[in-house]
Order: sequence, then C-alpha cells, then structure tokens
Amino acid sequence: MTHFIALAALLFGVYGVSSLGGGEVIEISQQDINARIFMQELSSGRELTQQEQDQIASRYIEEQILVREAVKLDLDNDARVHDMLAQKMRHVLSGDVIQPDSAELREYYEANRDRYTTMATITVDELVFDSRDELAAEVTGLLTAGGDPDDILTIESGTVSPLPRVNRLDLANIFSDEFSERIFAASVNEWVGPFVGNRGQHWLRVRERAAAELPDFEEIADRVRIDWIATEEDRLLQVEVDRLWDNYVIVIND
Repeated sequence: MTHFIALAALLFGVYGVSSLGGGEVIEISQQDINARIFMQELSSGRELTQQEQDQIASRYIEEQILVREAVKLDLDNDARVHDMLAQKMRHVLSGDVIQPDSAELREYYEANRDRYTTMATITVDELVFDSRDELAAEVTGLLTAGGDPDDILTIESGTVSPLPRVNRLDLANIFSDEFSERIFAASVNEWVGPFVGNRGQHWLRVRERAAAELPDFEEIADRVRIDWIATEEDRLLQVEVDRLWDNYVIVIND
C-alpha cells in the first residue's frame, strides 16, 4: 500500500510539473535554428545581429506550432500538400546518385546523339506589308522574281527585318506549321507568302541555311553531365519506388 501511494504521488507530481506550461510540449532542435540562421547569413553576406537571430528562431517556432495545429485540423490531408511531400520523398529516395566518370559521360553522349543534335536553321528576310488586300501586279512580279525588299517597299508600304537562325519550331510558333514547312521547302531568295496576321501580310525569303549538327562532346560536356545525373536519379528513384510498392497492399474502392 505504501508503495502504491508513493507511486501515485510521484505520478501526480510529474503531471503537475508538466502541466505548468498549460499546453503540450514541442521539442525544438537548436541545430535546426542554427541552420536557418546560417542560410540567412549566407544569403545576406553578413553576420546577423542577436535580434535578427531571435526573430528567425521565433519564426521557426511559430512554423512548428502552425504545422502542429494544421495536423490537428487534418489540413495535411490536401492534394497540394501530398504533392509536396511526394516530391520531397522523391528527392530523398534519389539522393544517392554518384558522379559519372568520363567514360560513362561519353557513352551517354553517344547513346543520345539525337538529343544533342541541333535542328537545321535558316536566316530569312521578313517583309510585312501594311495592307492585307491583294497586292499590285508590279509588287507580285517583284516577289516572284525574288526582288530586293527595298525596291518592293518603294511601291508598297511596309517594313522589312531579318529573322536570324530560326528553326522549324520557331517559325511554326511565330506563324503556323504549314507556313513553316513552306518556308523550309523554298529555295534561297524565293519569297514565300502571304501569311495574313494582325500586322498585315507577311512574306519571307530564305537568305542562308545551316544544316543540323552535333556539337563535339567537349563543347557540351557540362550539359551531358547534368543530363546523365538527371537520368540516373530517375532510374534510382523508380527502383526505390518499386521497392516501396512491395510494402503495401493497394485497395481501390468503388
């Protein structure tokens, strides 16, 4: 009986001490606070004052309190929160990617030559007539003969400007897929048009062509390294995700 009374007194004492604060306990790691202070100092390029450090600590504590309250209100059961947590987990699972050596990079480069081959480009003159109406016969004749734009603009009002080194996608985005194909199929110095737009009617002629080319490995080694790491991260991530699937039984209701 004496032992039970002593144990009860001890439990009431512990409860009384833990209840002095009037709320639940949230444990905060000083290392987490120091990490935030360090990142802020790194960003600002100077040492923070004590007041600024206290403000960072206060914001961190507020964040932990708000997270705790959000969980109580079941606010973490939200699609956007789930997306962020899943993305965070993907980074955790794919975080063990090692750096590739030169042989691996060259092998990746050779296996993905199409990926690094630039598209064929052309440099064109863009002649825009202010009017959308049918052009005069004299203007049409100059266009058919591949006339100089300055001579043409003495007859019909408009503007001329170059479009340097554009590819099929560039022209398709500016005009249309069909017009882009017509321009790339045209001969050098052949005017192609009209394409009627908000500014008027557009006529284009090819001045020069540049064939598709594959840059040397040395020119794009940094890009190849980044692509290799991204590909390897995706591969490792899928391995880990597949492994996690084995830990669960998935039931889709209805």
